[in-house]
Amino acid sequence: MSLLIAGRIARRGALASGWVEVRNGAIAALGGGAPPRVPDECHPGLIAPGLVDLQVNGGAGVQVTDGHGALDRLETTLLERGVTSYLPTLISAPDGVLTRAVQELAERAADPASPVVGVHLEGPFLSAAHAGVHRTRWLRVPAAGSPPPAYASAAVRLVTIAPELEGALDLVRALRGQGATVSLGHSDADAATARAAFAAGASLVTHVFDAMLPLHHRAPGLAGAALVHPSARVGIIADGHHVDPIMLELVRRAAGPRVVLVSDASPAAAAPPGRYFIGDALLERTADGVARTPDGVLAGSAILLDEAVRSWTAFTNATLAEAIAAAAEAPADAIGLPAPLTQGAPADLVLTDDAGAVLRVMRHGDWVT
Repeated sequence: MSLLIAGRIARRGALASGWVEVRNGAIAALGGGAPPRVPDECHPGLIAPGLVDLQVNGGAGVQVTDGHGALDRLETTLLERGVTSYLPTLISAPDGVLTRAVQELAERAADPASPVVGVHLEGPFLSAAHAGVHRTRWLRVPAAGSPPPAYASAAVRLVTIAPELEGALDLVRALRGQGATVSLGHSDADAATARAAFAAGASLVTHVFDAMLPLHHRAPGLAGAALVHPSARVGIIADGHHVDPIMLELVRRAAGPRVVLVSDASPAAAAPPGRYFIGDALLERTADGVARTPDGVLAGSAILLDEAVRSWTAFTNATLAEAIAAAAEAPADAIGLPAPLTQGAPADLVLTDDAGAVLRVMRHGDWVT
């Protein structure tokens, strides 16, 4: 049996009338214009690819390290909000904590029922000067010794490092050799160092502007180098708190299709105002929807990726189709997932209204909401 859905399709940053046929959990065919037969469903809003979030620390009140029950709760929430693939993100911690967490998350990544597609290790090779919510006592320098054992797991799909640390460029090359994507972030790097890291194989920037040297007209730093690099993906948190809307528009104009929207969701995302933990750091979700530690440091965000899509259109001149591409196709490409909404790809679909609000979600051919 197949399912044929017709409507306006958001694909590759553009909107066009068309149709998608789903069979055996995959996209069997798709095209523009009139469908080849009477469709099983005509959707009046948008047919979009499933969203792909490369940076999820938690949500719905739980951390990604809180065990399988907590992950079930988190993933139910993510799927309801259109996120059909995600990378649980582990911040800097002792080796034993990281190893246990990666082992558990690797089980999820191996389970076809879970939207986990790998693990994002954000640290511990980060700059102490731009640690953010990371505990400086757990930060390390690559040249000082071997990476944590967790780095050897095949489930590790993305690693964030500061390229200016001694031995970092060798680590970039080693990680690329084992198939991981390398992102630059939490960094004091100047532009020359950033360019050297891109040349060594880094291809992404973790939440540009946040936790790095500020953009300066005589010292562009990592942010400036990323914005003008022809192929580097630029990750950004579009909640209006981490980055001013004027700078969001600057990123859109400079990076365009290279933009990757991430949530950087903390346990406070999709949760009521109150206190939560990220790692062992206390944070509070305030009434205005910001997650901060008691001393005022931003501690991840309080949004999920569907909200980032709508915020990107609200704060910038991006169209909804462009925002969807930045939250689906661009992140999938960044970590080597099959291109969404292409023949043979998993049938991960999100049906939205004209404003981008999620109405129904399909993952691997099954409606999950």
